[in-house]
Amino acid sequence: MLLFVAGVAGFATLILEVLGVHWLAPWFGTSALVWANQIGIVLAAMALGGWAGALQTRRVLDPASSAGHLLSLAGGLILLSVWVLPYLFVWVLPEDLRLDEAARIFFQGSLTASLLFLAPPVFLLAMISPLLVEARAKERSPGQAAGELAACGTLGSLLGVFGGSFFAIPVVGVRETLLFTAILLLLVGSWLTRSRRALPISAVALFLFFIPSPSLTAHLPKDAIVLAVEDTLYQRLRVIEFPDGERWLQMNEGLDSYQSRSSSGSPWPGGYYDLFALAPLLAETGNKAIQGWILGHGAGSSMYPLSKALEGKDWQVTGIEIDPAIEALAADYFPLPDGIRKHERVLYGLDARAALRSAPANLDFILLDVYSNQFEIPTHMASEEFFEEVFNHLREGGVLAMNLPAHLESIPDFSNEILSTVHRVFQGNTKAHLVPMSRNAVVFARKKTTLPALGEYLSQLVGFPSGIGAALLEGQTLSVLPFNTARYRDNRSPLSLDQNRFWISQE
Repeated sequence: MLLFVAGVAGFATLILEVLGVHWLAPWFGTSALVWANQIGIVLAAMALGGWAGALQTRRVLDPASSAGHLLSLAGGLILLSVWVLPYLFVWVLPEDLRLDEAARIFFQGSLTASLLFLAPPVFLLAMISPLLVEARAKERSPGQAAGELAACGTLGSLLGVFGGSFFAIPVVGVRETLLFTAILLLLVGSWLTRSRRALPISAVALFLFFIPSPSLTAHLPKDAIVLAVEDTLYQRLRVIEFPDGERWLQMNEGLDSYQSRSSSGSPWPGGYYDLFALAPLLAETGNKAIQGWILGHGAGSSMYPLSKALEGKDWQVTGIEIDPAIEALAADYFPLPDGIRKHERVLYGLDARAALRSAPANLDFILLDVYSNQFEIPTHMASEEFFEEVFNHLREGGVLAMNLPAHLESIPDFSNEILSTVHRVFQGNTKAHLVPMSRNAVVFARKKTTLPALGEYLSQLVGFPSGIGAALLEGQTLSVLPFNTARYRDNRSPLSLDQNRFWISQE
């Protein structure tokens, strides 16, 4: 029985650690800052709990019963947190919070939430291990008891890791799994203590399975309604719609940002997506069949702009998207016309950089729109070595088009560092344009040949949205500040720190 209890404690601890960030994601996102807060709090709680449990072994006559009480208390705290904290977040977080002012609030909020939600139950669960060793040592040697309990606790932890990641999140649900874990701890605690006090609490907890969570509408933009929500292995996805029919695919905390978008009244999605139409126009393609790749395909917002730029030509685009759950949401809420979809092939569940290595070496254009979270560009897709790989997969005259974060009338230092790296790899054949009324800049780089002046392709923009032309104006065109050496490399990159420093500094 004690071995089973050790397994349950290990299972619950890892469920909290793995699912904790996913549970907080609708309010605070899943940035590196949030992960650091959560992991740090969990490790500190485990260390303190283990020490407190060792002290407790000298004060109790029945360590197994004490472990049962701790299990029940941990289960009750998880239950209380899952029920109460969402309403607290709704109450304390500012309304109409913008993405560019949210990082500092999210850092502080996720730290507080981890202290309230994760630390207490993890502390109690860590106290259990020394008590179980003390109880088991009455039948075994201390070394044998500790080894057996550690093995069973680790097996429970493995079940928590794999079960939480590959079954609980995509199939059961994050909130539901936490509720199940709380009830499991209450029942096993009652079994150990031979008490029935936890049984009514467990019965009441079952009703929480049927109460919608406030997280469904967390940070919902004004006047928008929620069409779909799905927790995936990578993130929380939410489809929202505005009264005029415009739809956004959001991830994690949502806010005033989107991962994909379809506009109302126009097939052009708007924003930086429209500028991606320039990539095939800037490329030296000739009359042959045109091939392009989209790294970070999302729900396919770039496909209509590409189709207008390539109208009347033979073309094919391969999209790479790491989250397979987006496929169904894209088909249901962001469907493409058959005339465009026949030119599209999307590979889901693949990391963009790893997939790029299997791409042809003669691509006409590559679109790069990758974020590991709404705030962060993945480090391994912003290094000098990565852009050299992109360069090598383009034919001469092929074009890279990349979405970068911008702020007001300039771009952050980390974006400028990335832009400088692209400028160096592409031997100076680079331009960058701020997108009007947006937090984005779009970078264009052409392999071995100079990018054409605006007058050379202006006639091809007839019928395109005015926002594209506005972004190409001199006032919206950024000058590149080249650096002699790249700071962002595969084996050493301060990009994550630079991004966090910038976003936290925003007021």
